[in-house]
Amino acid sequence: MARTTVARPTPRYNPGTQAPPREARARIYWLSRLVIVGVLVGALGPLFWEPPNLALWTLDVLFRTWVTFLGTVMAHEGTHGHLGRTRAANFWWGRLALVPTTVPFTNFYKTHNLHHAHTNDPDRDPDHFMNARHAWELPFRAVAMPHQWFFWLKQRGRIRPGDVRELVLNYVGIAVVFGAIMALVGPARVISGVGPVLMLVSLLLWYPFAFKTHEGFSTGSAESRSHSYYGAFMYWFSFGLSMHREHHMTPSLAWIELRRFVQPSPDQSWRRFLPRRDIQR
Repeated sequence: MARTTVARPTPRYNPGTQAPPREARARIYWLSRLVIVGVLVGALGPLFWEPPNLALWTLDVLFRTWVTFLGTVMAHEGTHGHLGRTRAANFWWGRLALVPTTVPFTNFYKTHNLHHAHTNDPDRDPDHFMNARHAWELPFRAVAMPHQWFFWLKQRGRIRPGDVRELVLNYVGIAVVFGAIMALVGPARVISGVGPVLMLVSLLLWYPFAFKTHEGFSTGSAESRSHSYYGAFMYWFSFGLSMHREHHMTPSLAWIELRRFVQPSPDQSWRRFLPRRDIQR
């Protein structure tokens, strides 16, 4: 008598509770890598074009600010292993993502993992630097943030000789890229095109998506330590960085997987179009 086989139903993947299958994870890797390629083209490519007037120069700076900001988001994905299966792959793509910002990936990798392990702890969270006493300090702290990481780590004995070599090579690579562009388009275009973008990216990243997502700097429940923004616009504008609480609760989820947690603003007036956070006490 022939034995009959019963087909087993394919288990459904729940992105909120389990890791995605290998094929799905590979697609996420390549999606983020394509974004990084787009970041490099969008942030550096327009430097070879000279805006003919102030209006177009302003649009150029604003566009490249957003694109460069997305590079920091993708580098953030690399700190959590969402750019590849190996540490080497995440470091490679993370470095590329941060080239337009001129910030080395090594310091970011070290400090961001400490930020997750000790969120809002004044002594052990390197990002607690943004908890300023006065509002006027925030823009200066935002600009200084990626540069103070090295000194923060060094004071705590977390910089090894290998890290120094990595930093030197990283800076050499960044200098080669911008040096080559400067040789082709001239110093004036690089300075006028890159300088304002670096300042604006610092403000965009560290104020709404670091200070505001941790405002209050609670050390209480996990839900209260970070805040998310309502709405699909903030999600797509930041490629998932707006879902900050959900990211802290489940850092194993990549940016595209956080889309399922987006909630519409409870405000039904015109204010629903303004960025608003979901703050849980």
